[in-house]
Amino acid sequence: MASPSPAISNLTALLQSASTGSAKVLRCPASTISRLRNLHEAERITLFTPFVPHPPSTLLPKNMDPFEPLGRSLPRRARHVPYRLEHGMIEAHADFLPSAGAVIIVICTTENVTNHNPQAFQQQVKFARDIKSKVDENKSLSSVPVVVLLITNGTGRQQHENGLDGFPAIVTCNNYTTSSLENTVRVMFGS
Repeated sequence: MASPSPAISNLTALLQSASTGSAKVLRCPASTISRLRNLHEAERITLFTPFVPHPPSTLLPKNMDPFEPLGRSLPRRARHVPYRLEHGMIEAHADFLPSAGAVIIVICTTENVTNHNPQAFQQQVKFARDIKSKVDENKSLSSVPVVVLLITNGTGRQQHENGLDGFPAIVTCNNYTTSSLENTVRVMFGS
């Protein structure tokens, strides 16, 4: 039986990766990924997401948070907590940490976001560092994995990846469409 033409399979792979956001684990200690993938059924994921415009190709209603599909795709119950870029972390954000079994912090710096707000990356990194500091300071949270989901594309991608030193667990993808977010969850949780 003849094998498919390499050009067809390469094109298929390219189209599939474009529609699913090319999610990958940039770096993550084995203990963190294992803990994340083996949460107790009673543990909740605290999901921090930025207020950003919808992706240009979205099919979501405009009154829906663009990261709601991410929260719905997670394999455990999630507490979805939005944050405003211009306000950063407020005390209410820290109040969600003691009940977290895992923390996922979304940093979204796709071109449509950074064109709208040139400071978006710096503002979101500050939020993520503040949350991580709160987790690190609280001894009862020492086993709670903290994962940054970096959604970035375009010319700033490498700079954004490099700008996240100090975060041992980073997952990346290049857009935040529903299919991309669902694929990212599969990559993070190994399903």
